[in-house]
Formats: sequence, C-alpha cells, structure tokens
Amino acid sequence: MSLDRQAPVSSLGEDGVVALLRDRFVVSPGAVGIGDDAAVFASPGDHLVMTTDTLMEGVDFALDYFSGMDLGWKAVAVNVSDLAAMGAEPSHAVATLCLPPRTSVGWVTDLIEGLAAAADRWGVELVGGDLSSAEQVSLGLTLVGHTDAAVLRSGAGVGDAIAVSGALGGSAGGLHQLRRDPSATGPLVERHRRPHPRLELSRALREVPVGAMIDVSDGLLVDLGRLLAASGRGCEVDPDLVPVDPALHGLGDLDPMQAALFGGEDFELVFTLAGEEMQKVIAVGETIGVAVTRIGTVTHGGCLLGGTTFDQLEGKRWDHLQSP
Repeated sequence: MSLDRQAPVSSLGEDGVVALLRDRFVVSPGAVGIGDDAAVFASPGDHLVMTTDTLMEGVDFALDYFSGMDLGWKAVAVNVSDLAAMGAEPSHAVATLCLPPRTSVGWVTDLIEGLAAAADRWGVELVGGDLSSAEQVSLGLTLVGHTDAAVLRSGAGVGDAIAVSGALGGSAGGLHQLRRDPSATGPLVERHRRPHPRLELSRALREVPVGAMIDVSDGLLVDLGRLLAASGRGCEVDPDLVPVDPALHGLGDLDPMQAALFGGEDFELVFTLAGEEMQKVIAVGETIGVAVTRIGTVTHGGCLLGGTTFDQLEGKRWDHLQSP
C-alpha cells in the first residue's frame, strides 16, 4: 500500500489502520489474529498470566519529545516488564489505540513499527485490539504470558536479601532532560523512551528460589514498599548500596540519589532471596550483562532507608491519581 505519510489518519479510516496492522503482524499457524471480532490462539501454558498498561498523552508522554516509534516500543516494554516480575514468559497481546483524526499517517505507521520492533524483541504476537478516536493519543496493551510457577510480591521472608538489577534513576533523568529540551539525546533520554525490561534476568532467576519480586515502575521505595506490604514484612536498606545510574552525575540540577530512590520507569527488578544465593545470582547476572546488587535485608517490620522510615519519605512518591 502506497501511503502519504503527511496525510491525516482520518484519510485511512479505521479499516485502513487495521489493514496496516494486519499486514505487519502475522500470527502463528492455527491462530486467528487481527481482523476478526476476537483473537484465537492456543493456551501457551498451564498457568496464564495477564497484565495491562496504558500510555496516555499528557500523563505518560508528550508528543513534542515522543515519536510514534517510541510509544509503540514502550507500550510493549512496560507490559513485558510486568510479566518478567512475575517470572512469566510473554506470548500474545491485544492493543487499544485512540487517535485524534488529525494524526499523521506517518506517525501512525511509525507507531506500528515501534510495536513490531519491541514485539519481535521479546517474542510477543499482537493478535488484535480496538481503534477509536480521541482528543489525545493513548495506547493500551494487554499482554498474556505463561509460567509454571508465578513469583508474587508476597513471598519475602525475614532475613532474605533484597537485590535490585541494573542501575536506578536513569529514566527520571531522561525525562528531566526532555522536559527542559525536547530535542535532548543521550543514554538517559534513550532509557526513558526505549526501556529494556529484564526478561532475560527473570528467566535466569527461575533457577533460583526467589521469594518475592516486583519491577520498578513507580520508584524504588514505592515499589519495594508494595512488595514488603504484600509480604507483611519490613526492611533495612543501605542508601550507600543503591546503584545509581552513573549518567545522572552529569546533570547539575538533578540529585542522582533522589532520582534513584523516587524516579519511576526504570523497569529494573527488585527481588528477595536467601542471602547465600546472592553470589550465584550476581554471577548469573554477569553472564548476561546485568549487574545485580544487594541493597538490604528483609526484617519483621518497619521499612528503613538508613535511619529514616519510608513513611517519612512518602510525600515524594508518585501516584497516578494524586501526583500532578
């Protein structure tokens, strides 16, 4: 199909956009994908795992610094990160896309390519969804996966080590740069626009008795606090051990530790496990190029960062319904 990338998407209409999606996403033999009233595919495992996330213009991104490719990629990545946190393998997805009719055909085709690139990267088949018009762009994705044994937030035990993958605060740093200059580039900006969920580490951790796990989407202290609340436990976290993204030290007007503790959308994994397993996990991380750091210990109660309780820091947390 020959496309005028500058034309408004209204010139294609709903059927035209569906045709673009159907041409780009080919499903496995025996499955029914885009174009019918519902998708049909074989159950990929005994235990199905399902997650959903929506990216909304003006809340989760701005069009002056987010391309269609960026949005498509990130919609897949954030959902894959949820499945990685559950110890699950992604398989099939459906998307809900709302567009202003004035949106350019080129931007929409770029979004489809971003979806496809991330789907190919993590083995996801897009098998259906819904299209609608709206005053602002939004893209929601529901992802189905499978696992033999889900890792929950509720399995942390007293004395367990608390570990985190990678480094923290980079996405917040990238967002900070983009808000100052929408044309900004660099590793922090790339981390914010094109996150890489830790699915490979999650796969490796299936061989280790991990107690509880969560991904860092709303900030280390918020998400670790959620894990510990679900487990009915507390913690002692050493702030000197929290791995801070080294690129943050080049930003003079953003405190690196604040970004690491409270910045969201790093999509790293925070998990608990028996202390004697730490060296094994660190070694596993090294083989796949992912640093794993012990930052603290699970306790009977009370969440402490150094000598300060998490509750004393609560005012800095992100909340979709309360934060500006």
